[in-house]
Amino acid sequence: MKTVDKYIKFKSSYKDYVVLIKSGNFYYSFDDDAYILKYFFNYQIRDNKVGFPINAKAKVKSVLNRHNVNLLEIIDDYAYVLETKNENEYESKLKEAKSNILISNMLSNLMNSIEVKVKKEEANYRLIKDFVDEL
Repeated sequence: MKTVDKYIKFKSSYKDYVVLIKSGNFYYSFDDDAYILKYFFNYQIRDNKVGFPINAKAKVKSVLNRHNVNLLEIIDDYAYVLETKNENEYESKLKEAKSNILISNMLSNLMNSIEVKVKKEEANYRLIKDFVDEL
């Protein structure tokens, strides 16, 4: 069974958990869980997936625990609940993560546009700066 298929299988039963799938020397997570991991650790999302080395698991567990996010680890075909919080903040952290990623993308696009304008004409810097200062 592919890693993503294992994720889907377990995620359907643990919707409010970050699900980590161990594969070789790495852990992987997908979909919404990948957004949460990017938000807390700035891991890169590629093909709707985040991966990190197994030696980072303690840090991931600690941070998610501190933020009251449930955590499930899958090794082979077995699930191990690492953290279960009565006050699980999974949904609110997912909302924060998606908002943060959206804002980061918007700012990145804006910075790229500003760079193009300033490179085209240095005087545009002053115009842009004055505009921003007026906000």
